[in-house]
Amino acid sequence: MKRDSNIILTGHALCLTDVARIADGARVILSPEGLERAAAGHAVLLGGMQGGSEIYGTTSMVGAFKDCDIPADDGTAYARRLLRSHALGVGPDFGVRTVRAAMAIRINGILSGQTGASPALATALCNLLNARITPVVRMYGSIGCADVGLMSHVGQVLLGEGNVTTPEHEGVEPALSALRRHGLSPVVPGPKDMMTILSSNALSVATAALAVSDLRASLPLGLGVYALACAGFAAFRTPWQAAHANGTVAEKRVSAFLMHATRKDDWNSRGHIQDPLSFRCLPQIAGALLSALLRAQAALDHAFNHCDDNPLVVDGQILTSGASLPLELTLDIQMLSQAVAHYARGSMGRILVMCRDDLSGLPRNLTLLAGHDIAFGAATKLAADLTMRIMREGTPASLYQVPVANGVEDEATNLSLIGQALELQTALLQRLIAQEAVTAFQAVHLSGHADSLRGLAGLLHGRLAGRIGPVNDLIPLCDVFEAAREVLFSTETAASCPSSLLFGSDGIIEEQHENA
Repeated sequence: MKRDSNIILTGHALCLTDVARIADGARVILSPEGLERAAAGHAVLLGGMQGGSEIYGTTSMVGAFKDCDIPADDGTAYARRLLRSHALGVGPDFGVRTVRAAMAIRINGILSGQTGASPALATALCNLLNARITPVVRMYGSIGCADVGLMSHVGQVLLGEGNVTTPEHEGVEPALSALRRHGLSPVVPGPKDMMTILSSNALSVATAALAVSDLRASLPLGLGVYALACAGFAAFRTPWQAAHANGTVAEKRVSAFLMHATRKDDWNSRGHIQDPLSFRCLPQIAGALLSALLRAQAALDHAFNHCDDNPLVVDGQILTSGASLPLELTLDIQMLSQAVAHYARGSMGRILVMCRDDLSGLPRNLTLLAGHDIAFGAATKLAADLTMRIMREGTPASLYQVPVANGVEDEATNLSLIGQALELQTALLQRLIAQEAVTAFQAVHLSGHADSLRGLAGLLHGRLAGRIGPVNDLIPLCDVFEAAREVLFSTETAASCPSSLLFGSDGIIEEQHENA
């Protein structure tokens, strides 16, 4: 929910767009209703403790020591020991955006009232977000059944330990100094507060969510670059018509987008019977990617708005839960990762095909001066490298599991690993799309179709022409590819692309756009 530039967290209705906005710095407001639910859930927890209930991680220790009680007078000291023993993160730091998104997701869970955490915990996390104090969390240490080894670093900051980054301070600084500078104090944790921080997949979910958000934004652009490649290759449009008439829902939507967005792009198809599969099967390849995106977004929406804690507070009861195993979400993200790999392979295929004179009818390697310029001959190796890296990251990882905690914790999903793989794939795919765009730009120049492109292909061609020219051997190709990537993935290009491939509650909202 939005209020001007603020996002109101309620414990429900948190969407991917709002998670991305919070990641980018939007301020957060906690709804009174959400705080009331948190207070009610906390009261249930306190009542259970007073009644002598055994509550995992609250009256008992965790993991292999689940049968050991926590002394009633040892709560705060135990919370610190719990965090320190689980502060496992090593390797590169998560980006600020990812940690901010994770804190927002965790706050929303607390406001559901199902965690048993105190409302003060939600307020403390909100204060960190609005002060732009971001805990330093390293990436390695989760097997995808609650990010206990990573979220512990967020908990440490709440207690005044660990390190943070802030916009006004260069580099990393101690959490306590940043809290004091912003007039904040370390929290005095409630009985389950630090367990609530630990017992969450928020960082893994946030990683996957931001990758999905970036990928979602890239899809219309990727299809526009494909259209530009079609113009350069003089490909048939009839496969779009066939898919629109006879394809799956996602294939029809992709085809409708292409037919609408390129209706002012004019090129004559060459006199061959049919095109290579990387051109002809794009509705099927992009349709599979779109379908996987929609499934992933639906799974993320559920994760944003449902607690993954153990235990859970439900209808006045404290219930042992297996919600910390986000297997359905993991499988959806994993399927999306594989769909990205298929899309990348198609992009590479079009790059290679455009460079072949026997298939494109254009000069070999799209050279401007045969026998003198090498042009795109060596660049095909870059396309292959990017594609192989993307495909490698699509290798399924959810089945890999080793029993931990003395055999008590014998399930895992590796969501953290899979989300980070999707994040890397998305970044690499942008570079591959940029290379396809430069290759298509050259093919359009050689085919003489540039002046007849007035739709989406023409729009992208015009934007590229403002930064690059036809490729010869006088400028390093890496500079050309980087310039194309900057142009294509700029805010200006995104704003001018057709908006008919947007995601709503039911998938794509088909609407007209003046630039389509």
